Amino acid sequence: MKYFSSIHDRKSRKYVIYYSIVLVGVMATVVIETFQFIHQPPIQGTMTFFEGFFSLFMLSRHEKVGSALLSHLSKARHIPKLSLF
Repeated sequence: MKYFSSIHDRKSRKYVIYYSIVLVGVMATVVIETFQFIHQPPIQGTMTFFEGFFSLFMLSRHEKVGSALLSHLSKARHIPKLSLF
């Protein structure tokens, strides 16, 4: 169990690396599925979505990553105002 303690300790550097790798893997799976290179059953697609959501949630728990994520999301609100349409 001591090997998995770094995954649950949100102050650890390995915590951010692990959940970032999981999130990148989920995003790659979704992109590959979008281009229809692979096909997933609906249940597996749902589980992929929840795995990505859980990884993003776990990343937001980290102090530095969470505050940066909130900062970028607050800036994203202004993007539609800058649009030409």
